[in-house]
Amino acid sequence: MAENETYKTIRSFTFKEGSLFPEPTDLLVEAPLEITIDRGKQVLIMCTPVLVRELVYGFLFTDGIINDSSQVLACHIHPGENGHPDDVIQAHVTLANSPPCAEPDAMKRVSFSSCGVCGKQNYSELNPRISRVRSRVRFSMAMINTCSRRLEEHQKLYWRTGGAHAAMLLDRKAAPVLFSEDMGRHNALDKVIGAALLQHIPMDDKILVSSGRASLEMILKTARAGIPLFVAMSRPTSKAVEAAKVYNVTLVDLAKGSNRIHSHARRIEGF
Repeated sequence: MAENETYKTIRSFTFKEGSLFPEPTDLLVEAPLEITIDRGKQVLIMCTPVLVRELVYGFLFTDGIINDSSQVLACHIHPGENGHPDDVIQAHVTLANSPPCAEPDAMKRVSFSSCGVCGKQNYSELNPRISRVRSRVRFSMAMINTCSRRLEEHQKLYWRTGGAHAAMLLDRKAAPVLFSEDMGRHNALDKVIGAALLQHIPMDDKILVSSGRASLEMILKTARAGIPLFVAMSRPTSKAVEAAKVYNVTLVDLAKGSNRIHSHARRIEGF
């Protein structure tokens, strides 16, 4: 079994013309990441074990635990005990200003790759410290239509395994700034946001492109980062559109070659 940080190669079989044929298959690695904050609150995230520090910072930010990277005094990442990519990864975080201690039943929660809101205690926790995006930057539709190609050009892990989501931050001219892949679209988004925080890259004039659909929590994360434009490769959910309208995020989908604008079209040149 061949291994690296992001994928494993296993022996599978394909069925052709009534017979089975052995064939190598590359599979995306799924690994547990346990984040411990000030020796108290613990969060378990299932993820692809690359850009782990960026994922931690992005999660802390979009979850409303920090406002910027300077609030993290230390972030120590420890790989699994056996050194395998799918072992438990430990992230020990020390904050400058520790959040209030959670209730005992709220000290631990789990976030799976398909869930960006798992473990929340109530609905109000979905939008901590989120305000309306203030950016007045405008974008051309012609430039937005190039976003899918930009994303595809970087999706090496997806083309190898067929199982990775991707997120990309682009500037106003649709030039790629940051990129990440992960088994979960929420994780991919958090990785990009975390990288921007660590590199002190402003996000209020950027485009966020996601390979997955736009759902409620994806828009909340985008608004939390102050990103004015979210471009999805598939049709959004109803709650995503509602949230985009509330938080002043321009939401566009390019599903099946369309260029539907679902909210705040004034940011698109020509409107």
